[in-house]
Amino acid sequence: MRIGIECSILTRSRAGIGFYTDNLVRALAKQPGEEEYTLLYNRPLPQDLRLPSRLRHILSGPASTHIWAQTRLSSLCRREGIDLLHSPGQAIPLLYENPSILTIHDLSPMLFPRQKDLTSRLIWNSLVPIMARRARHIITVSDNTKRDVVNLLGIPEERITRIYEAADPAYYPEPDSERLRRFLYDKALEPGFILAVGTLEPRKRYPFLLRAFARWRERFNPGATLVIVGKEGWLYDDIYETLDALKLQPYVRFEGYVRDMDVMRLYYSAAQFSILTPAYEGFWLPGLESLACGTPVIAPRHSSIPEVVGDAGLLIDSDEEDEWMAAMNRLWMASDRDAWSQKGIERAKQFSWDCAARETLNVYRRAMSGG
Repeated sequence: MRIGIECSILTRSRAGIGFYTDNLVRALAKQPGEEEYTLLYNRPLPQDLRLPSRLRHILSGPASTHIWAQTRLSSLCRREGIDLLHSPGQAIPLLYENPSILTIHDLSPMLFPRQKDLTSRLIWNSLVPIMARRARHIITVSDNTKRDVVNLLGIPEERITRIYEAADPAYYPEPDSERLRRFLYDKALEPGFILAVGTLEPRKRYPFLLRAFARWRERFNPGATLVIVGKEGWLYDDIYETLDALKLQPYVRFEGYVRDMDVMRLYYSAAQFSILTPAYEGFWLPGLESLACGTPVIAPRHSSIPEVVGDAGLLIDSDEEDEWMAAMNRLWMASDRDAWSQKGIERAKQFSWDCAARETLNVYRRAMSGG
């Protein structure tokens, strides 16, 4: 079986869907079987992205991803003899005749349309439902997203398989205390800072986090620092406006996007805890990465977050700032932090890319057999 994987996302970013695609194809390459994997993309891959030799590469472009997917990808698949096409994002050609698999990570653009630009709303309200209906099978990364696909897109449950993501093996507690000390010194950070990881966009609700942090810092811990790691996405001006209004500039650090996982592991390992207040998560990967590094988390109890965190973190049921402040105090003052750390490490071990690859390969085989 020749399996084509649409990998245009790898030419742009290794975050989000790019992270999923990268780890999935690496894990698939290790699976036993006679399947041949061909990666299809529209721009050259980054030079530092070295993928296993078992994977064939077909570059055809450049072109805008959605235009390329609907105009050139189908002919590429025919030329290369692709039996089944998997799109980890939203790029299945509507004219493709062979079986196709679509991964849907979340339906946030449909649930929160005002948080997306016009182009994104058009794609999600027109192309994505058609792709979902045409796909032989759909993979979701959480049970929560699976329910959304059933309810919002009307896809029968038997055509959907939930396959969890996992933290990269590069995430584990940093064992070298001297290295952590040097990291804090180089970054001019005090031990025990608070960490928030996620793109600066409306769905992450950073203004709410800043308000809760400001009240908690003023009442309980005037010396605390909040470190935010994530690139600027869209509609982020209110984050900086809130920062200015609360006069938090000396206590909040924006570190931008950190590509190096070794450096990111140090951020997680050095933090007192991780916190995020998103409105919705298809799969809360930064939370799982934090747990893998032995750092407990605070997050809302909704969408996919309980599936990821389990009982290894503090989940909040409301938007009452006092409850978030109490949770921050609980982990800041925790005398049982070692127990929290071990619980998080064990939780993260329940997710693996090897398992995800096996389950994904089973979906491919069932789809080709007509199942």
